[in-house]
Amino acid sequence: MRGSFTGGTALYEASNDGVGLAPFHDAESAIPDDVVASLDDIKAKLASGELTTGVDGVSGDVIDAEVPAPGSYAGPSAMAETPAGVTPIKVGLVTDVGKVDDGTFNQYAYEGMIRAADELGLETSFIETAQPTDYEKNVEQFAQEGYDMIVTVGFMMGETTAAMAEKYPDIEFAIVDNAYETYPDNLQGIVFREDQAGFLAGVLAGLLTESKTVGIVAGMEIPPVKKYRNGYENGVKYACPDCDTIGVYIDSFTDPARGKTAALSQVAEGADVIFGAGGPTGSGGILGAAQDGVWVIGVDQDEYFTTFGGGTTDGADMIVSSAMKRVDNAVYNAITTAATGTFQSGTALFDAANDGVGLAAFHDAESSVSADVQAKLAEVFQMLASGDMDTGVDPITGDQLQ
Repeated sequence: MRGSFTGGTALYEASNDGVGLAPFHDAESAIPDDVVASLDDIKAKLASGELTTGVDGVSGDVIDAEVPAPGSYAGPSAMAETPAGVTPIKVGLVTDVGKVDDGTFNQYAYEGMIRAADELGLETSFIETAQPTDYEKNVEQFAQEGYDMIVTVGFMMGETTAAMAEKYPDIEFAIVDNAYETYPDNLQGIVFREDQAGFLAGVLAGLLTESKTVGIVAGMEIPPVKKYRNGYENGVKYACPDCDTIGVYIDSFTDPARGKTAALSQVAEGADVIFGAGGPTGSGGILGAAQDGVWVIGVDQDEYFTTFGGGTTDGADMIVSSAMKRVDNAVYNAITTAATGTFQSGTALFDAANDGVGLAAFHDAESSVSADVQAKLAEVFQMLASGDMDTGVDPITGDQLQ
């Protein structure tokens, strides 16, 4: 040993100020005091060993660590300063079975809530539902914790949401994908013309198919999914009267393996375009079909960015579009009205006329969608928006009209 030099590993970490965050510089005024306090608290806990990152300090591998369990409380999280004329309400979001980053309407609803929170300076939190039997307790948790507004996601939460709105008349509720015949003053049902989005997807499929056989992997047979499926089948017939559509309902939204099996079965029967309309189950279907070299169409969000990783996932060149419904905008609107004192009970309908539904961009597949096909899609969209064209699907139940 020469001087004080010693051999071995020299580790720099939070405890010896070897790692940390740089100053905020010009952005300092935008960082709330509570965020600064939270960062200081986390640094102190990392330094003391009270908090672990869940990552191996040498290999970088993920190790077992305490993380919030599905269905647990995830916030609250206070956002920017509240503008004038806005009440700084607390908003809680309860997902359907799934997560806020699962690429489904759960994620879209969450993104709408966060956008409202960022713009209006609201405190928000979310609970990820692990199973349907948790719906009531998850909503009840937010109610007991004094939240001013609760957003629930999914048709399956309809009964629970209505009951909770009656039980807590001072809390405003909004539910995605469900409407009621009658409403209390504190409940809004957000619904979409999925049949219009599905119809557009069907027109696209009918114009692209070469085998004259297309497929759809649908989720549970509930009104929003029926609207997608029946709209799709009618859109195919409109664009290609002699085309056949192979379709299946799967009694789960969270089984991508079954979705893939169903899609590949349809491909084996000759389908050369597959529409997935069933949450992660449908996403599993289109991922499998795309990786098998078949055109696919996503649902709800632009699945090019979710299921196909923004073009980084194998098969991304085969997703031609997605049948979108703007759950993010709808949730954003509901929260904004609640925060500004203009919340209205009743049914809020989003359709082609108000850009609530439509097709996503073609992305990597754009060169395969001819100008004629694009023009036809634009024409159909305008006719749906103006009311000059009907999908042939009941906009409430999703049943085929005679």
